[in-house]
Amino acid sequence: MKVEHDEKKHKFSVQLGTYEASLAYAEKGKLLDFYHVYVPDPFRSRGIAGKILIEAFEYAKNKGYRVVPSCPFIAHDFLPRFPEYQTLVETGEFPFAAK
Repeated sequence: MKVEHDEKKHKFSVQLGTYEASLAYAEKGKLLDFYHVYVPDPFRSRGIAGKILIEAFEYAKNKGYRVVPSCPFIAHDFLPRFPEYQTLVETGEFPFAAK
C-alpha cells in the first residue's frame, strides 16, 4: 500500500480501487493542522488510517513541522498508540479557522 502526498491539495492518500482513504491538513509556516482522516467503510479496521498518519507524521518530523491534531481520531486514538509522535504535537484546535 503506497501513501501518496499531494502538497498542493494538502493531503496524504491511499488509493483503494475506486475509493480513497486520506488525511487532509492545513499549513501555515512550520505548523500543520491534521484536521480530517477518512477511510471508506469497507476498508476500516485494517490499519489504513494508521499507515497514512505514520507517513504524515514522519513527513512533519523530517521537514521540521509541528502538528496540531484537530481530528479527534488522531488525538484520542492514534497518538496514544504511537507516543513517539507526541514530541511533534502543538496544542490547539483548528488554529487557522477564521473567527
